[in-house]
Amino acid sequence: MDIGDGDIVEIEFTARTKQGGVLIDTTKEKVAEEKEVDTEGQKWGPRKIVIGENHTFKAVENSIRDREVGDGETIHIPAVDAFGEYDSELVKTVSIDKIPKDEQYPGARTTIENQQVQIETIVGGRARVNFNHPLAGEDIEYEYTIEKIIGDPIEKAKALIEVYAGVELEVQIEENKEDGKTLFIESDPMLSFNQNWLFTKNQIANVLIEKTEVDRVIIKEIFEKIVAVEEE
Repeated sequence: MDIGDGDIVEIEFTARTKQGGVLIDTTKEKVAEEKEVDTEGQKWGPRKIVIGENHTFKAVENSIRDREVGDGETIHIPAVDAFGEYDSELVKTVSIDKIPKDEQYPGARTTIENQQVQIETIVGGRARVNFNHPLAGEDIEYEYTIEKIIGDPIEKAKALIEVYAGVELEVQIEENKEDGKTLFIESDPMLSFNQNWLFTKNQIANVLIEKTEVDRVIIKEIFEKIVAVEEE
């Protein structure tokens, strides 16, 4: 089964800078441990992506298309197609008042004008700030293997929720002559505090209808009475 746009695949991968071999991201715990990355509390194993949805570098998507489970490749991605070329004009001097007080030191990562930046130097009331991506100018070496193509509708639904909302939820599909196919999603009360879920669940429902070919999506949300616990 060849892979094309819209397919959901699981891949194992490791991405490093071409020069220096700095680890950028990996699905393999052993690789992370070798680079002395703190692995505690992180989820390891194949990562799900939807081909054609820009969930990874375009060069990787292009390589995966028309391949099969078990295939893989090591790709060289030039900086311009990765995190962009380094632009010296994106290093600017700004008032220190734009920087939160607890982040007013060289090397700090912060947000200015809704952009992630790095503080390079601070002199008096002015700061030299780098608006480039931290990996700008770096060529990337990306090694991947295709582990699975997800075809089952229920597994597709679970995968899409994980990809777009970053949560794992239980789902089921029921079908009858009158209503057709209905996809039920068992929500989690904790998602009431998840801004990403609250703002994207309608969009996710539309994606699920398209990708799993159901007629409707019903999200089951349960809110229970909160009982105060008296201190002894």
